[in-house]
Amino acid sequence: MALLKFTIRRLIISFITIFGIVIITFLLTKALPGDPVWLRLPERATLEDYYAERARMGLDRPIFYQLYIYIIDLFTGNWGYSYTVAQDTPVWSVVAYYLPRSLELMFISMFFAISLGILCGKFAAKKAGTIWDYIIRLFMYLLLSIPGFVIIIFFIQLYVYTPFRIFPLSGYKTLYFTDPTYITGFPLIDSLISGEMYLFRDLLWHLIIPVSAMTIVQMVAIIRQMRTSMLETLQMDFIRTAKAKGCSNRTILNKHALKNAIPPVITISAMGFPIVMGGMIGVEVAYHYVGIGFMFRSAVLNSDYPVIVALIFLFSLIVIIFNFIADLIIGLLDPRIRIE
Repeated sequence: MALLKFTIRRLIISFITIFGIVIITFLLTKALPGDPVWLRLPERATLEDYYAERARMGLDRPIFYQLYIYIIDLFTGNWGYSYTVAQDTPVWSVVAYYLPRSLELMFISMFFAISLGILCGKFAAKKAGTIWDYIIRLFMYLLLSIPGFVIIIFFIQLYVYTPFRIFPLSGYKTLYFTDPTYITGFPLIDSLISGEMYLFRDLLWHLIIPVSAMTIVQMVAIIRQMRTSMLETLQMDFIRTAKAKGCSNRTILNKHALKNAIPPVITISAMGFPIVMGGMIGVEVAYHYVGIGFMFRSAVLNSDYPVIVALIFLFSLIVIIFNFIADLIIGLLDPRIRIE
């Protein structure tokens, strides 16, 4: 029952946050230069189309009615047309085509970052005060000061100025390969389901460098939090009780301390997700990995306002969803959170 109340409470907070994001993006459309009606119409639209869209959007009506129409359009995918990034193409089609590529990059890098971060942080806490702990902390603080796009440039420089041509230089697949058969929209999954294994291997090969950069960017904060959390947990009374009962160090670390040290790690991972989104844009641009981050940069450079507003809303929605999932996981792991 406590978990249900906790879930409902977090869900209400998430909906309130989403509504706040909608208000901000609505005000943003009013602040941007240009006529919002023309921004939503394709380039070849006529004057009759303009007046029809203006009436549909309720721009001759009170501001609250305009907000109502804006919310309906936002949640039904009627986001207007791109006029520079993908000329005369609905913004929803642009998002649906490029977003799965970026989600694959984010999910894979998050999986490796959380897994490696927990392992390295636990090892550093276990070896606290030893040479291994100092090496991991030095490595961690060094990488903490390096942005993700610099890591990508470093990999590219290795490719250009060394005789070892191991990894691809840019892109999400080899140019002369066709796109995988469309099933789910996710290239890796579609190539695997359709049996196009040569394309699946090529996609994975092109993901190695951007995933490595994104993993390093995320992993550093997780290592630091995991080490600190493990050290604090190992000083608690129930750990001393477990030692007094004769439990082995491995059992204490993996069964008792790890479960109690994980919730802060999940929290820091969720709180750092906006930074991950920003890093993803830099990584996609530097590596020319054409995903939603690359399209956002193109939209900003070309003042493609419908795409900019839609992607700001989309990025905010993804961050809110991930924070909601993180809250649920923490509530499952730590019963004390549900009661608060």
